[in-house]
Amino acid sequence: MGNPDVPEATPSLVREFETVQLGDARLHQRVRAVVARLSVAPGESFPDSLKTEAELEGFYRLLGNKRVSYGALVQAHSEQTLERMAGHDTVRAVHDTTAVAFDGDGARKGLGPLNGKHTQGFLAHATLAVATDAINQPLGLLGLACWARKASALSKSPRKKNRTGSDYARVTDKESTRWLRQVEAAEQAVGDRTSLLHIMDREADAYPLLCAMVEQGHRFVVRMARDRNVLELAEDEEESLDDSAPLRLSEALVELPIRLSREVVLTQRRTGPVPASKRAHPERSERRATLGVGARRVALRRPYYLPELAEELAVNIVCVQEIDTPAGEEPVAWVLATNEPVDTPDQIAAIVDHYRARWLIEEFFKALKTGCALETRQLESFRSLTNALALFAPIAWQMLLLRSLSRLEPNAPAERALNPTQLKLLHQHQPKKLPAQGATVVDALYAVAGLGGHLKRNGPPGWLTLARGMQTLLMLEMGWNAAVANTAKTKGEM
Repeated sequence: MGNPDVPEATPSLVREFETVQLGDARLHQRVRAVVARLSVAPGESFPDSLKTEAELEGFYRLLGNKRVSYGALVQAHSEQTLERMAGHDTVRAVHDTTAVAFDGDGARKGLGPLNGKHTQGFLAHATLAVATDAINQPLGLLGLACWARKASALSKSPRKKNRTGSDYARVTDKESTRWLRQVEAAEQAVGDRTSLLHIMDREADAYPLLCAMVEQGHRFVVRMARDRNVLELAEDEEESLDDSAPLRLSEALVELPIRLSREVVLTQRRTGPVPASKRAHPERSERRATLGVGARRVALRRPYYLPELAEELAVNIVCVQEIDTPAGEEPVAWVLATNEPVDTPDQIAAIVDHYRARWLIEEFFKALKTGCALETRQLESFRSLTNALALFAPIAWQMLLLRSLSRLEPNAPAERALNPTQLKLLHQHQPKKLPAQGATVVDALYAVAGLGGHLKRNGPPGWLTLARGMQTLLMLEMGWNAAVANTAKTKGEM
């Protein structure tokens, strides 16, 4: 019998599509067959992954089939994510948007412009479930929404006056509404299984979104992007102090007492093509940082152009500031809004930890784009590209699981990320890199990356070498499983 403290082994990626509903059993079977092939070589081209012309032609027909939608494919993976959430009292729902870009001379059907003049693509807004345990285990996607902009969306148009006399244009289908739609979709999917805590970056700093989450009782931690008008609140009060006057949020945080300090590791960040909302993030090298953290309660004042919303919104503010930043480095400075309690240092520390788990969704996007080479795929339409994204999503999740566990809890048992067959094969093919007993997730990471040509002296493996290693390991596993099945069949015929 296995160790009860070790989670169930990572299931086959084909299982992630076990419950897919496309209205045709033949399509269901083809989805599972395709995923089995792609998981063996996530970074390879489709012709190299799918060995025969018949397989390749069937794959292309699958992606373009009108009965196949990325929503249905993601829904099947999300149902497996819900199973992995069982037993967790609270799960973080980490939200973010990424631009999926495709360069080329010819326009692809259904794609739209991104920020570059010669770039076409679409945007994908994902909700990643992350456990609140000590290792912040990624559990899979809870939802995904994709859309392409029209050319007019990036052009400047005359602004219209609304009834308040402001130049704020009311657009009910603005992209910003995706945050609330995804929150509500995730809450509906989870139901009463567990409590969700929604984690969002600065792009989600929108007064209507914050109001809606408070009114609907959804838990959240959102990084603030705007220096809003606020009122000071008395301790444990929902109304502003009688003699308080409006002030800016930055003024309310001046000389805020530090209630705890934390030493954390900041991951490396490189610049590159990023959404406009994230261009303020500078490059940085990996380093240890000491953070000073304070908290207080304030009431956010309603923007003047939203008269239909509540005049004030009471929230807790957690202010994180790096202490003694090294020369030449940009200091960490976060202002987080939350409806979680901040009465004790432990509660304040929990808010910081919740937000720090947000980096996992950025790593998930890297696994999709680099490890699975999503942006190099030669597919010609929005439908086929988003369907391919949905098929790759569980593969990217498994790579993220292995890499994130190796960073967050390197001494955790290797069984947390790889199944027994995979570990057995690593023992056989990487005897010097994977201990025979007591292998950890970091041992497993380097063993897998070693299959992809990575040398440990070169530092932590990147997504490309990890993807190549996973390709080799999954190919070995496929051969092993085929041999076991053939042996069982032979014995049954004797």
